[in-house]
Amino acid sequence: MDNSKDIVLAVDLNLFEAFWEAYGSNIPLKKEFIKKIFIEVDTKYKKFISETSIQSIMVKNLSVYDICVYICEEHIFNLQFVKKEDIENLENNPDYIKELVYLVYDKLIFNDYDNLIGKSLRSKYSVEISSLNMFINRLFTLFYSLKIETTKDKLLMDIFTKCLLLIKSTLNQLTSGLETEAMSSWRTLHELECVLKVIYDSNEEVSKAYFRHLEYGSYHRNEITDEAKIAEIEENMKKDMEALQVSKSNKEKFINYGWLHWVSKTINDESIKFNFLGGLQKLAGLTSYRKWYEIASDVTHSTPLLVYANKQYLYNATIVITYESFFRIETLFFNYAKEHLKEPKYLENYLQFKRMYKNRLEVIYSCLKSVKR
Repeated sequence: MDNSKDIVLAVDLNLFEAFWEAYGSNIPLKKEFIKKIFIEVDTKYKKFISETSIQSIMVKNLSVYDICVYICEEHIFNLQFVKKEDIENLENNPDYIKELVYLVYDKLIFNDYDNLIGKSLRSKYSVEISSLNMFINRLFTLFYSLKIETTKDKLLMDIFTKCLLLIKSTLNQLTSGLETEAMSSWRTLHELECVLKVIYDSNEEVSKAYFRHLEYGSYHRNEITDEAKIAEIEENMKKDMEALQVSKSNKEKFINYGWLHWVSKTINDESIKFNFLGGLQKLAGLTSYRKWYEIASDVTHSTPLLVYANKQYLYNATIVITYESFFRIETLFFNYAKEHLKEPKYLENYLQFKRMYKNRLEVIYSCLKSVKR
């Protein structure tokens, strides 16, 4: 048994050396001190999990990287309160060493081994989570190959990026047992997807209007202090409000959603309002999601649903509508990429990936949708 422990420690020490070789040049700490703390924490943690269960040893055996980063972060934080000439004394102080070892060990136990908060229904290895994450990560590899030439290109790429990150955030929350928070994140994703669809279908002038309204928002929140810039923004806002025949009483709504009227003032003989449900969502053609948006809004605004929501119901609903958002966003991005990739080979590589896995993603979605909600 002792021989096994020696072997494990030797492996971990080799991994520590690899860690330090990879990251040490960027860590302003003494290697030998961090190594000494690492050995104590690693030995203490390994002893703990070896006395629990086989399952714990398999799943809860943290990487050397996790332990090392915890130690480095704690020590760097503590050193800000110590004079430079006193650092050596601190690092030779048995009480400090003991305190650091126990602090890092406790973080491993409560943050990583035994995190009881938000017991998750599914893990990151679940087919519906890992498959969608893989597809998103593959999409990101195309971003560096795209030509950005216009204001609209810049805006679309920024929105595509944020949409995909929001999907990943939603999935991460679902695997952390945070179903209400995931639903709230989907709400933000849905709003941004609506922006994406409107911008995608519109001309360059709409993108320019969108950026102007970003400035109007900064001005309205008193974030701009340059007097010349303030005068310029006020003049632009005045011109836009006059051009769109916006009354002064609607100024705040105009600042938030006025760019929509550069797309259209009406759709299907209905007026486009300066809000989400009666404006942005309507222009994007995604009003069928009003029910889910309102449920997500209830969660976001701390109604009783936030506290007493059925975890399984919210998980099922959120994963399905997140998949639906992804399918639409991926379609828009693929069509955009076909026109803007610098070299055709990047598209062909992605097409091979898509042919291999898109159908599987659709099968997973069908199974998820068949679950009673």
